[in-house]
Amino acid sequence: MSARINLGTYDAETVLHKPTTAAITASAAGVVGVAAKVVDFGDAASRIDCKAIVEVASASVGTSEKHVINIQISDDNFAADIYNVATLELGNATELVGDTSLASGRFELPFCNVHNGVVKRYVRAYATITNPSPANSPAASLSYTAYLVPA
Repeated sequence: MSARINLGTYDAETVLHKPTTAAITASAAGVVGVAAKVVDFGDAASRIDCKAIVEVASASVGTSEKHVINIQISDDNFAADIYNVATLELGNATELVGDTSLASGRFELPFCNVHNGVVKRYVRAYATITNPSPANSPAASLSYTAYLVPA
């Protein structure tokens, strides 16, 4: 069942990341519950324009911490041929292109499933966690959900 929210219609079939745990502490592909999640557009011939809505509950912003959430496409179900088509950087201001630490919020990442003229059938989220701080510091963490809506 879908529910209308601010940025498009939430549909369980298009969820890219909604884990059962509160936060992730290591780089990983998106999951729903505990299972890896890939959205199959089901058509290897048509361009699809959409947005990934990423709701970040929290991202640690300690010294030198940077977290990147990528929306990726592939025509090989992520066995190979993987491309980043949208990126969201979070973390400590010194590590980001801008000058402000970013730890939470709701973000729209527009993209299409075409790369270099070739339609890609599969979409997923992939988060990279970077914590170059000493091993005795708290572990870096990221808590987010992501889903697709039409552009």
